[in-house]
Amino acid sequence: MSISIFNIQIIYTYHHQARRMKNKNIMSVDLEDFFCDLPFESWSKYESRVLKNTNKILDLFEKYQIKATFFTLGYIAEKFPDLIKKIDDKGHEIASHSYSHLDIRKTTEKDFENDIVKSIKILEEIIGKKVLGFRAPYFSIDKKSFWAMKILSKYFKYDSSIFPVKTPLYGIRNAPRNIYKPNLTNPSIEDVESELIEIPLATDRIPIIGNIPIAGGFHLRFLPYFYIKYGLNKINKNNNSFIFYIHPKDLDPEMPKINEYAWHYYYNLAGATKKFERILKDFEFCSVKDFLKLV
Repeated sequence: MSISIFNIQIIYTYHHQARRMKNKNIMSVDLEDFFCDLPFESWSKYESRVLKNTNKILDLFEKYQIKATFFTLGYIAEKFPDLIKKIDDKGHEIASHSYSHLDIRKTTEKDFENDIVKSIKILEEIIGKKVLGFRAPYFSIDKKSFWAMKILSKYFKYDSSIFPVKTPLYGIRNAPRNIYKPNLTNPSIEDVESELIEIPLATDRIPIIGNIPIAGGFHLRFLPYFYIKYGLNKINKNNNSFIFYIHPKDLDPEMPKINEYAWHYYYNLAGATKKFERILKDFEFCSVKDFLKLV
């Protein structure tokens, strides 16, 4: 497999805090619809599939007795408040994924802050609880958008947006691979005085090649399962934990074709559910809130 195959996208890294909950990892869902990578103005043209696909995920979590963190778009919560109540009632954590799936690198500080405040207000009104965490759409906190960390620190206890890889789409290659407190001016370095907790996305480090994203989203569908399992086990054996993620659309083999979407949106959708279920069977998971013992 060439280096370029690995040099694409995604997922979750591990943290030195597994010592608190040995062998526990974090499961998360980016709760959005299949069309949410398109410009916000075009979303109303598409028929939602998020209810069916999210219920499929909830059924799997119930089967394997797993609690997860749902990084939820405010737009989805606004349209489907009963779904958000159902997720909360089942004991999962609701966190923010912005309101309109903003790419932070392409917006202003003012618009970003307005967007997340709107998201938080919608989510907290539905569940009656404080929203503690955030994940940036497109993992879009990088050197172009470091300014976002100061805004996030005003509203959240933790963030899970830093991807310690370098791809054409996103990433901070030299960022820590385990849970840490980020410097709010330069989150690629640790600052023990910071009040914000960063949960970077999981990677497997290969000599010479560097950090490889190993689970979740496209990489769950693309990489062979034996390699994903090997990489995740290696993290646990080093007394660290990883955070895994899934989109509802990743488990939808009948996802409608969108002309603007590249091939990787559709690659191996038919086989993703089986691989995801193997992840749920082979590893122990909980929500971010439970893992970090947040209140």
